[in-house]
Formats: sequence, structure tokens, C-alpha cells
Amino acid sequence: MRPRAVFFDLDDTLIDRAGAFASYVEDLIIRHPHAFPESHRAEDVAELHTLDGRGSTDRTAFCRQVTETFPGLGLSPEELWDDMSSLLPYFVVPSMGTLALVEGLRKRAPVAVVSNGSGRVQRAKLERACLTPHLPDVFLSGEVGAEKPDARIFQAALARVDRAPEDVLHVGDDPERDIVGASRLGLATCWVSHGRRWPHGLSPPTFTVERITGNTKPLAEVLARWT
Repeated sequence: MRPRAVFFDLDDTLIDRAGAFASYVEDLIIRHPHAFPESHRAEDVAELHTLDGRGSTDRTAFCRQVTETFPGLGLSPEELWDDMSSLLPYFVVPSMGTLALVEGLRKRAPVAVVSNGSGRVQRAKLERACLTPHLPDVFLSGEVGAEKPDARIFQAALARVDRAPEDVLHVGDDPERDIVGASRLGLATCWVSHGRRWPHGLSPPTFTVERITGNTKPLAEVLARWT
């Protein structure tokens, strides 16, 4: 019997994208202190995180909202996106535990990355996280031409690993894009909750873990049962 396969989302699943974004915000403030007065800097930082929505906000909308909310930046939405997309990957911190998890899993099952985002930015994050050599099969919405939860990006990955949907577990942090999108095709799912409650009204995931970066043991236990 062929081994089962595992798909991973990238941001806040295999990498700590929230931590990288927080570091980017700190750097942005250092470079543009006049746009973020110290008297209400904490509120401004919170607003930036709210606008970002853990990376779920459309990037065009996010950059427009930020430049309108903080005109002191003196940047156009296009200039802000160029700044963020160029620098954010460099704030990704490699996780030795995640690397070990992926290396061990690949010895017994096909593994692929299925992530929304541009090829330039997401591949730079993979490189910074030291994951590129270990994850050659990468499916990004900017390269495939379809964004999760669109079935086409999952189908492209399924074709590469040559597995039926019921033989694949998809791991991701976004309830709609990752869990609902994958389950519609018949994939098993594992939600990376980051301490959040599962949204009311959505069919629950097959498995749930709180996080992967910083604590891979719960996912390792799920994978041991699944694969």
C-alpha cells in the first residue's frame, strides 16, 4: 500500500508569519518614526496588526488602508507593498523542530506545500526558513493561478504526489481557505488554531493542533496516526 501524503500551508503553519510581521512592523516604525508618534505607538501597532488580519487581508487593500491610516509614511500603496514584500521574508526565523519534523515525514510519505501568495515572496520565506531543500514540491497561488480555497490549487498538488484526496492530510491555519477548501475535495484536515476557537457554522477539521513552530509534538502525534 502506498504511503499517504501530507500538504502544508506556509504562513503561520510551517513558519511563524505572525512573528515575522511583528518584526517587520517594528522595523517600519524605526525607519519612519514620525509616522508613529510615541504617544500612541502601541495603538498604532495594534491597528497595523488588525489591518493585516494575520495575513488574510488582501494585500492591495491592506497597503491602501495602511497608507491612508498613516499618511506620515509618505508611501504610496505600491511603495508600501514593495517595501513589505521585499523585507518581510528576512524576518522569518528558522525552526529546527519544524525542519526535523519535515525531514522525518518525508522519509515515509510525500509532502507538498500548498500556499496562497506570490512566488517571489513565499519562496523567499521558504529559503529563509531553510525549508527549500526539504520541500521541492511547492504550489503557490501566484504560480498556479488559483487561490485556496479554489480546488485547482489542491488538485495540482494531488496530481504531483499521485494520491487520491482521501489519502491526503492538509495542514493549515485558515479555517476557510485551508480547512474548508481541502475538505470540499475530500482531504482530511488539521487546523493550526493558534489558540482560536473554531468558527461557528463551519464543519470542523479532522484534527486540531495549537501550533507547529515552537511545539511540533502534537502534530507529530497526528501524523504518526495518519501516515
